[in-house]
Amino acid sequence: MEVTGIIVAGGRSSRMGQNKALLQFEGVTILERIAAVLGKVARRVIVVTRDTQQYRELGLETTADLYPGLGPLSGIHAGLSASKTEWGIVVACDMPFVQPEILQALLSHATNWTAAQKVASEQKHAQREQVPFYENDLFPQSTQPALQAVIASVDGRIHPLLGVYHRSVLPSAEQCLRSGSLRLIDWLNSLNVHYERAGEWPGASLDMWKQAVFNMNYPQDYQLIVKQLECTEDVSRQKGIVEDEREDM
Repeated sequence: MEVTGIIVAGGRSSRMGQNKALLQFEGVTILERIAAVLGKVARRVIVVTRDTQQYRELGLETTADLYPGLGPLSGIHAGLSASKTEWGIVVACDMPFVQPEILQALLSHATNWTAAQKVASEQKHAQREQVPFYENDLFPQSTQPALQAVIASVDGRIHPLLGVYHRSVLPSAEQCLRSGSLRLIDWLNSLNVHYERAGEWPGASLDMWKQAVFNMNYPQDYQLIVKQLECTEDVSRQKGIVEDEREDM
């Protein structure tokens, strides 16, 4: 299933005091880090921002909010509007630890559902061709609503900015934006959503999910992550030294 990667980066980062997307880990911005991960599951990655020139130096494709200043719903709406695929996978720009396994877990449900619908449609079409036209109305019509989104759920909390969305959500998103109903939870309640609970997909561990949904809002969050990465590097470096010494013995 072809999908478009969408990074929502239109916020003002007021609590951080600087643009979160441009903070760096190991010499790479968070935005580049997330784009690289999305690039492993999507051919095209779009960054939704208030200023399309803001990330020109990073060489990333950008698109502007169609309803600027209206929060993350506006970012999801703009990203899906700019995409050319039926499905888009959305990640917030302040989730530096999203891994491909998490994205695959979300995509797997949408992919399986799409495949099942295709098979059901082909079977139904074959059945209709085998009976007279006037008897076609005897076939029961499917009452199952179309899947519109697959959203991450970790420890009982849902994360709308880590999920897969179908383009069919665009009309309801635009209606909410026009009416000022901007709460993502309220919008999701109007859609047919599958909440992917952490641990359900064997390819992604619970720790991966918890790391993926961690988002940075304050300077201390960023400082904590930098220290953790430095400690991880020190442990890896020391492990390498020990292994080298063992080989020399």
